[in-house]
Amino acid sequence: MMSKIYPNSLKFKVLDRVKQLPGNVVLRQDVSDMGDRRQISRALQALVEMGELAKIGYGIYAKTYFSTNLNQPVIKAGFDMVCIEALNRLGVKWEFGQAQKAYNAGESTQVPVRTIVHLNSRYRGHLAYGNRTLIFEENINAR
Repeated sequence: MMSKIYPNSLKFKVLDRVKQLPGNVVLRQDVSDMGDRRQISRALQALVEMGELAKIGYGIYAKTYFSTNLNQPVIKAGFDMVCIEALNRLGVKWEFGQAQKAYNAGESTQVPVRTIVHLNSRYRGHLAYGNRTLIFEENINAR
């Protein structure tokens, strides 16, 4: 559903701010000063529906581009990199899982297919988009 964005609307102002933000992750707090909670929620939801953003967690969005091959919005930097950037932006201390560490150290030749992280600080949320979910090692997402 493509709706027109008027230059004086909050959606346009939020979209303009999102495009100016560095990186590929947009947190709700990045645009929370532009209006009240409900207005910001509606503006962010409209941007998700337009394909400008993808919601990957509670108050966490990723910048997207429209893929003509898939005919749908795709996360710009890839799901794994956006999740790592989101954890860093949220101040969560993390490290790669055992499989990734072993591969990076040359102890294993098996390339990890999924990004698995081990959290060293508390984070109770989850990050997901479509059928992809960030996996926390040993299903522990708090320490």
